[in-house]
Amino acid sequence: MGTLYLIRHGQASFGQADYDRLSEKGKTQGRMLANHLIDTHTRFDLSVTGTLTRHLETEEAFMAVLKERNIPLPESVRMANFNEYESEKVMAGYIPLMIAETPSFQDKVTRMFSSKGAFQEVFETIMRRWVKGEEHIPGLKSWREYHAGVTEGITTIMQAHGRGKKVAIFTSGGPIGAVVQMALGLSDQTAIAITWQVVNTSLSRFKCTHDTIMLSTFNEHVHLEMNGKENHITYR
Repeated sequence: MGTLYLIRHGQASFGQADYDRLSEKGKTQGRMLANHLIDTHTRFDLSVTGTLTRHLETEEAFMAVLKERNIPLPESVRMANFNEYESEKVMAGYIPLMIAETPSFQDKVTRMFSSKGAFQEVFETIMRRWVKGEEHIPGLKSWREYHAGVTEGITTIMQAHGRGKKVAIFTSGGPIGAVVQMALGLSDQTAIAITWQVVNTSLSRFKCTHDTIMLSTFNEHVHLEMNGKENHITYR
């Protein structure tokens, strides 16, 4: 059987003009993960990333440690199937709709830019509505369409590397939730909720053959808890 290691990107630049870049803490998280996996004798036959900058920079921080410690670098490939769902487009599509239905929702939307709690409430409410798939908004993928793209990507890797290979996949919370859903047969609502629990640079392991996949571990982040680094546990 092969083993797929789905790794969430390091902390991005939440609240900054360009979110899609790692913070300095995010780069450190990537290095911490690399050192931990080297120390536990984990080696990869292939490294896959989404095409977002935060995916590439996490892999870059990871690979830099391998170079420093004279560990052979695996082949690296890019697959857009492992990009995050487009939450900004989802928010832009649903906010006017939900304000029209419930005008008081505007107050929460106004506060979301100054309150993390308000942001999370608005974000989760809209994402759960999107996942239900009851509305068609032009130009916006549904959760099921997004999930199908992730499934296509993971199936491609399974078919090519599902026999004894170890594959690292640097990605985001959305694909990780989708693959957990695929492995366990979870509901769409449970899958989207899983995406909000995934720690930056945590890894989730899946055992696979060319046509079957099983969850082995979820959201491991012991590398962030060691050596007094608990303040490195982040979710954005």
